[in-house]
Amino acid sequence: MGQEFLIRFSDCDNNVLRARVIGVRTLSSTVGYWEAIAEELARRRPSGLLLIDELEGEELSASEWKGLVARMKGHGLEGVLIAHVKPFALDQIMYCEISAVAAGLQARVFRDEAEGMDWLVGKK
Repeated sequence: MGQEFLIRFSDCDNNVLRARVIGVRTLSSTVGYWEAIAEELARRRPSGLLLIDELEGEELSASEWKGLVARMKGHGLEGVLIAHVKPFALDQIMYCEISAVAAGLQARVFRDEAEGMDWLVGKK
């Protein structure tokens, strides 16, 4: 089976890394793109991450998000402002944000990319 997602990174103003991910939403693809993001954060060391999550398919469950956040703890997401933009799947985002904040991450979920960038710039 091939890779379920494609991720592209680019630099934004204000020391923000932009990551756009497309593909099929599964637990493995979500874990995979967060691992790729952690590697890129370690390389570039930005103060903010603007993640444009355009995966399609059924949203992860609350327990899957909680497990993902626990798995990523200590992988370099701490100390980085994270704006997670989910234009296609915003119905169940409260537990995404709650899990991240409970784990000590500075993260918010948005429907719109401009809102996410405004939040990142305003938090600096």
